[in-house]
Amino acid sequence: MTKGAFGAVLYYNDKFYYNSGYFIKVVDTVGAGDSFLASLIIRLLRGKSPQKSLNYACAIGALVAGQEGANPDISQKEIKKFMMV
Repeated sequence: MTKGAFGAVLYYNDKFYYNSGYFIKVVDTVGAGDSFLASLIIRLLRGKSPQKSLNYACAIGALVAGQEGANPDISQKEIKKFMMV
């Protein structure tokens, strides 16, 4: 379940996982939820841990919301740097 600026909660294999969100100046929220969900699903399907998958998905959603348009070009380098902050 996404919680907007307050991150998200994931219930997976009878356990809850939490992410409190990433700070971003919102420019356009179109596509942020879809990007969050797609990132979460693909990471889980690839065998990443639920917590790491949730963290990554929250970062993607925030980065998309911080740019104009539903499909901004975001590199892996940008994602990793953003998650370190």
